[in-house]
Amino acid sequence: MYYGDWSIYSGQNNFYPSKIDAKLITHLIFAFLDMDSNGDLVLNDEYAAFHIVNLPELEGINLAEPYAGIIGAMSILKVQNSHLKLGISVGGPSRSGNFSEISRDKLKRQNFANNIVKFVDYLGYDFVDIDWEYPTAVRQGDPAGNGVQIDEGCPGSEDDTENFTLLLQEIRNELDALEEKNGKHYELSVAMSASPAMMAKIEYDKVMKIVDFANMMTYDLNGAWNAYTAHHTALYTNPAYDSAKMLEAQYSVDACINYLETTYGNRIDYSKIVVGVAPYTRGWGGVLSDGLDPNNPGLYATATPNSIRAPDGTTSGTFGFWQLSELKQQYGLSDYYDETAQAAYYYNPTGGYFFTCDNEKSVAAKGNYVKKKGLGGLIAWMASLDAENIITTAMFNSLYGQGYVFPDRDLIFTNVKSSATIKANDFGYDITINNLETKEESNTALKDAELFKKSILFMKLYIKSKSGAKFSAGSMSGTVTNENGYGVVDPSSNYDAKNIAPGGFYSFTVRVDNTPNIDDIESITMTQRILQSLSEIKKQVIYPQ
Repeated sequence: MYYGDWSIYSGQNNFYPSKIDAKLITHLIFAFLDMDSNGDLVLNDEYAAFHIVNLPELEGINLAEPYAGIIGAMSILKVQNSHLKLGISVGGPSRSGNFSEISRDKLKRQNFANNIVKFVDYLGYDFVDIDWEYPTAVRQGDPAGNGVQIDEGCPGSEDDTENFTLLLQEIRNELDALEEKNGKHYELSVAMSASPAMMAKIEYDKVMKIVDFANMMTYDLNGAWNAYTAHHTALYTNPAYDSAKMLEAQYSVDACINYLETTYGNRIDYSKIVVGVAPYTRGWGGVLSDGLDPNNPGLYATATPNSIRAPDGTTSGTFGFWQLSELKQQYGLSDYYDETAQAAYYYNPTGGYFFTCDNEKSVAAKGNYVKKKGLGGLIAWMASLDAENIITTAMFNSLYGQGYVFPDRDLIFTNVKSSATIKANDFGYDITINNLETKEESNTALKDAELFKKSILFMKLYIKSKSGAKFSAGSMSGTVTNENGYGVVDPSSNYDAKNIAPGGFYSFTVRVDNTPNIDDIESITMTQRILQSLSEIKKQVIYPQ
């Protein structure tokens, strides 16, 4: 499931990460990160990504602290749902302008791969997603037409075919090195066009050996740019279209998979192929009653291009599934379902309006298709467009069945370089926790991400004594209890103990019920929490060092 960084704003009805039902998904992807022509990372909205704190799930986190922003909120979801994998997507429809230049230069490929993998490592995330739209494509930027402030276009070249593979291999190499270092597998996924013409520009036999998943964008296959109505995310191709005039009407999930099967046979792993779901519409006005399929009124009919104003200001006829009831009322639409294509649509024959999108029935058909074909699953663009989780639930049910629970997995985070210094006093011990990390990054994106890995947050300390001494609170120690042979210190009620930045320290005292002696302290183990109320992570022994 993709999550756009603009989803927190009013245009997407303030859809915060906490509104996602994470029990229904396996992967959540932050969209999008950008890069410059040298392969250095660029944040599209630094405030949204790293600094906003007025989300309900971020209560207790202050401005400029680690785990603020959407990226922090997604981390909270992961701690609450340990099966969930988090990823970062780079590029997207309006931020793919530098891929071609980066991929053709070995040093730039290496720089980009190093940067994006370092970014994922800093965050404690699980995978990288590359959304280059599209290798070899040549497109001028169109900010107004795409409803964005910046649209870099795509200055592609035929060399992109080979260079795309080289870029992915460079990222895979960096991820493999990180896996060796951290002891967990890092995934690499790609978002891919489902148009056979664009699919022909990809070396699938090589790419599929590099990536973990290829997310086929089996949506936006048709749309308001055409002067005829058609499904934009059909499972099968309805053959009633005019093949001479309606070229894009041939596109469907099945056409996409058939292309791969025909071209590559058993040379690729189809269990890595993921099918796209669209919880949003594409629509037309000015639809004539000349549709070509008598069983599906309004389909393959003449229509006026770019005729329905969407909430984002474009004329794409794009509305979220959560807006469907209002949309049907506004345009007098009735429900239709194309049994041949296994695709839902909504049509008003009198007013001449036609909208196409997925619904629960079409998603169920896609899920059954995925299982029948042995494919890798379903993915949707994007979470905020399914604000009520109706389509997401249908995706889950189609693949797993109602009531299924994803098994928990161990959360692996890298530890913070840190130490404890101890000094005995008359009644107990003076203890200082030292953050031994240093800030190294100057790039804005990496500098923000670096703090996730290198800060000590909401720490708890487990002090083990050889004598079995009982510990009690002292100055700045916060809450002190005794559990299972440990003195447990939680100083997080003190503001300065919430966040020990790289190079910082926090000092406190604890009391003991016997004569203090440094030699009696066997060990101190530290854990952290993203929020005081969340589960403990990053367990590490900090004394003896």
